[in-house]
Amino acid sequence: MDKKTTTGYITALITIVIWGTTFLSTKILLAGFTPIEIMFFSFLLGLLVLIAVYPKRLRIKDKKQEFTFAAAGLCEICYGRTMSYQF
Repeated sequence: MDKKTTTGYITALITIVIWGTTFLSTKILLAGFTPIEIMFFSFLLGLLVLIAVYPKRLRIKDKKQEFTFAAAGLCEICYGRTMSYQF
């Protein structure tokens, strides 16, 4: 295998491990935090990681597209995540 393929497999494996542990950690965290607090801290942690990985700030090219992305994210936060915590 070449270096690019190996790097891709390692990155995918790291992603799978992180993604898989989030469900277990959420179940444990629900004992002491509300679902909204867990979402806030997970988004905050994600923001910090993204800033560390890509510190250069992106410029907004189209404000309409940014509002669409913000609305889609808000719908996922309000409906998707809160509904998943109820089961």
